Amino acid sequence: MVHKFDVKKAGILDNPERMQFLNPEIILDKLELTGEMVIADLGCGTGFFSIPASKRVKKVFALDIQQEMLDILLDKIKKEKITNIETLLSEESFIPLPDDSVDILLMVNVFHELGDKLSILKEVKRVVTNKGRLMIIDWKKIEMDPGPPLEERFDEKEVINICNANGFTILEQSYAGPYNYLLIFGLR
Repeated sequence: MVHKFDVKKAGILDNPERMQFLNPEIILDKLELTGEMVIADLGCGTGFFSIPASKRVKKVFALDIQQEMLDILLDKIKKEKITNIETLLSEESFIPLPDDSVDILLMVNVFHELGDKLSILKEVKRVVTNKGRLMIIDWKKIEMDPGPPLEERFDEKEVINICNANGFTILEQSYAGPYNYLLIFGLR
């Protein structure tokens, strides 16, 4: 069984220090978002990316497999009076969205947690439009205090190879701060 982030540690996700090494505003700038776009934030957690994205796009689908995470996000949505985020309870290998319904799908620190990567990548291909993109941000495969154990991480080459083998083309490879790499894929 693949390790999943413990909802009891949800406070870590909203720690202001996290902004210092994984800044959603800077990362979202790379996607050249417009007010007509629809984004899916797969494994949204407490909305660390969903909320800033909602200020830039038409709609955000915030998906997580843990209802407790979605409940935390729903409280924030109510407090901030956000009207364009829809929370959805997802499944490990099924994304509850229609075909061709999103322009960009984000996976932030989620890829290493996926038990069935091939099924979820098929789902990503199904829900993302032809000209859509997949952004994967995950932990560098180096020894460091934050993040999951080293043996649960994937390096960039492994993720690129898995995605290439499943119908994605790498468009950009960079870093999302000192601990994370950032990969943007298109469909082929």
